[in-house]
Amino acid sequence: MLSEKANAICLLRVLTEYSDEKHILPMREIIARMGSEYGISPDRRTIYGSIAVLIDLGYDISTYEDNGVGYYLKQRLFEPGEVRLLMDAVYSFSCLPSKHTDDLIEKLQRPLSVYERKRFKHLTITRSEMKTPNRQVFWNVEQLDAAISEKVKVRFTYLHYDVNKELVPRREEKYTVNPYGMVFNNENYYLVCVKDNKDKVSMYRIDRMKDIEITALELDLREPGFDVKKWTEQAVYAFSGEPELIVIHCKRSILDHVIDKYGTDIRIRELDGENLEINFTVSPNGVKFWALQYLPYVEVISPQWLRNEIIESVKVNPYLEI
Repeated sequence: MLSEKANAICLLRVLTEYSDEKHILPMREIIARMGSEYGISPDRRTIYGSIAVLIDLGYDISTYEDNGVGYYLKQRLFEPGEVRLLMDAVYSFSCLPSKHTDDLIEKLQRPLSVYERKRFKHLTITRSEMKTPNRQVFWNVEQLDAAISEKVKVRFTYLHYDVNKELVPRREEKYTVNPYGMVFNNENYYLVCVKDNKDKVSMYRIDRMKDIEITALELDLREPGFDVKKWTEQAVYAFSGEPELIVIHCKRSILDHVIDKYGTDIRIRELDGENLEINFTVSPNGVKFWALQYLPYVEVISPQWLRNEIIESVKVNPYLEI
């Protein structure tokens, strides 16, 4: 049996679970729920007092004086529309295993009433085509966060898919890296790091890591001007590399797509009624794959080496043989 000290907490749980604007709880139902759910039998005066305490603590509760029926929780941690938005995001994350996805969806719905949750039973969401089978993702994030905070190196086994569609180690030896930050890019979470005894910044998918080990080795500090956030913003499709000035000619019709990908920190010059010249500074390695997607609409002008690579890719296009 719970003591009377639990009345306010139990009342809040009843209101959270069973009340909303369309399901107002009269006093008799609140008392019945308190008994069936928690085995306590508060009288009306106790309920009035507990409601006053919850309101004083900042909970937005509609009372009998407001609606003439009973009581319900007006404001919650998340509103139904916000929960739906977050659910869509969780479903779309391929870096989350299916089990973790389902657990997160259930947790996101907990702040809603049982009646509001039922609305989502009619919501059909197409999951990401491939959810990672690696169940260490959340543990990986915790370990990496601890290592970054402690400024120490980490070791991990890095996985890739073999021809049997199984995740297997890319190499026998563990990777040892200097971790500097974690970012979400191209629908996956990445560790921004530098391999031990190397200078080049790399990005490794966190859902492809296994058996992370936090070492006692002190982190190799980067130069004072190194900014993880700025560096990752200039990476395209999570390809690493030093940023370079990119110049493209493109059709005006795809300007929205250019801004969606590279932001508004770009320079635009009109060439004619249909074509634009656009300059921006990013890591060029990912631009190649982006430009190939928009091949009829985008022409990379510089840097010359990137233009040459794209030309070579077009030359070996298997569709040209048809």
